[in-house]
Amino acid sequence: MEDKELLEKIIAKQNLIIPAMEKTGETKDIPEKLRHAMAAAEEWTDVIEKKEGRDKEARRWPVKQLAEEAHEHIALFDHETRQQIQEYCELVARLPYDDDAPLGV
Repeated sequence: MEDKELLEKIIAKQNLIIPAMEKTGETKDIPEKLRHAMAAAEEWTDVIEKKEGRDKEARRWPVKQLAEEAHEHIALFDHETRQQIQEYCELVARLPYDDDAPLGV
């Protein structure tokens, strides 16, 4: 799978899980680290989708961080959101893990 196609799938899945997580946050306490990871991943998406910033300088760590935090706190969410988080984590795991390497898409 090409990097660009994988990034599109990650963004699509992220666009499903973040609103679900925010909705859960209305009734449950979401840990600050998870909220920070959600915000960083949303900024990352804006860069990748060229809403702001330079996509060639985007780093992989925001989505890796969100995947790790979401997985750590998965018990907070309903069954459907848990399933979406699992799928998101599987997609993110396909990204090579090099925090300092830009994506260059």
